[in-house]
Amino acid sequence: MTEPGMVHTGMTGPQLPPEGQRSAQRGPGESSRRDDRRSDYRSVRCSDCGAVVLAAKFSIQHTSVQWDAAAVSRCAEFGQRVAAGQQTPLIERCEAMRASIDAAAVDGRLPVAPP
Repeated sequence: MTEPGMVHTGMTGPQLPPEGQRSAQRGPGESSRRDDRRSDYRSVRCSDCGAVVLAAKFSIQHTSVQWDAAAVSRCAEFGQRVAAGQQTPLIERCEAMRASIDAAAVDGRLPVAPP
């Protein structure tokens, strides 16, 4: 839930008051138009291990994934990598979950936010 005076960005992490936000520097020829796309987070189940995450597609290339403790502990790929000595915060992604999210976007279960 967004507190009064706070802006919800659809991303995980702390929400900043409007005065605390800064716009990114733009390169030559890039539009200064603000990107106000919003996307709903949807549950996506991994077709390999059954872990469930919340995912949103802001474009074909931009995907936001929220893992909770249950999904991390159920993820087969994370389990194998932890057994090999890696720490879960340092694991960038699970390829099986990525494929499941891509499949959900292709078949319409995970909508891509319009530009």
